[in-house]
Amino acid sequence: HLVGKRLRHPFTGRLLPVLTDGLVDPTFGTGAMKVTPAHDPTDYELSIKHQLPLVSIFNQDGTMATEAGDWLQVTGTPLHGNSIL
Repeated sequence: HLVGKRLRHPFTGRLLPVLTDGLVDPTFGTGAMKVTPAHDPTDYELSIKHQLPLVSIFNQDGTMATEAGDWLQVTGTPLHGNSIL
């Protein structure tokens, strides 16, 4: 009942389409999956086929771009090693 609808991403507020495709194996896990266009070749293929936007969440210098959403902010608190969130 959700195919063709859009759901709001809880962190970014971006509307995400709900679609079906034969590349998804309905017998594997829940049969549902998310598509991250730059994650792997299958996700990229699905994003092109369904005309999904290719959103980059990183700036050229490796910092988080505004497209990543406001929920991911730099706090100055060390997490692991040199990583700071």
